[in-house]
Amino acid sequence: MISLSSLQLEQWVGAFFWPFLRVLALLSTAPVFSAAQVPIQVRVGLAAAVALVLAPMLPAMPPVQLDSALGWSLIVQQLLVGGVVGLAMSLILSSVQLAGSIVGLQMGLGFSTLFDPLQGVEVTSLASFLNLLTMLLFLAMNGHLLLLAVLARSFTLLPVGAAAGLGAGSWHALALEGGALFSLALAMAAPALGVLLIANLGLATLSKLAPQLNLFAIGFPLFFGLGFVALYLLMPVMQTVVHHLVEYGVNLAGSLLRQAAPGAPAGLPGA
Repeated sequence: MISLSSLQLEQWVGAFFWPFLRVLALLSTAPVFSAAQVPIQVRVGLAAAVALVLAPMLPAMPPVQLDSALGWSLIVQQLLVGGVVGLAMSLILSSVQLAGSIVGLQMGLGFSTLFDPLQGVEVTSLASFLNLLTMLLFLAMNGHLLLLAVLARSFTLLPVGAAAGLGAGSWHALALEGGALFSLALAMAAPALGVLLIANLGLATLSKLAPQLNLFAIGFPLFFGLGFVALYLLMPVMQTVVHHLVEYGVNLAGSLLRQAAPGAPAGLPGA
């Protein structure tokens, strides 16, 4: 007769359960997979399949009773670790949508708003187009696989049951990267904004020289056409832009995990 102790059962369950929680949190915050159109059942099933594949390659999990205080604290820890990896990538890739919103408003597309199914908010049509293109390039570049690789590495940096976790330093660093969202968006939108600014100055000069001209009839098609010319020139380098953003997001997620790793220097970044 085969007898199993509670310690063995906890080890077997934990070998799958802890990776499952981190992967599920990652899929709930990562680009594409966190979209409202992805059913929760699909997200949970995909997380279970990925956890089954990752489990044999991960370090041994500690035996922990799930209904204990330590078990609940570890559940929260796994959700936070997986969530911060996906959130870091989503934060960086959102800069493309923000750049599209800035350019779209300058082109006069502020009245043309669409419901973005990936973000669940209303954005300009140009921002929605650039966001969808970015998500397709993200998948084509295997960005989702890179995030899973970072998550697998997190079990070495932040083992399940480790005393250390995501502290103030990691969350402070992630909050500071919110400034990078705006700087990256402005950097991507700068060429188009420069062209539209010159066009605005030209129309302002023309209004002084010929006040009888209908600037609204001239300005809208001019800005609209110049904006699409800038977008046409951006398309060939869009793949390179998204590639750099994906690398940025992966490096950011890795640095946040390394800051939270046991033995990492304490304190806030830049303090």
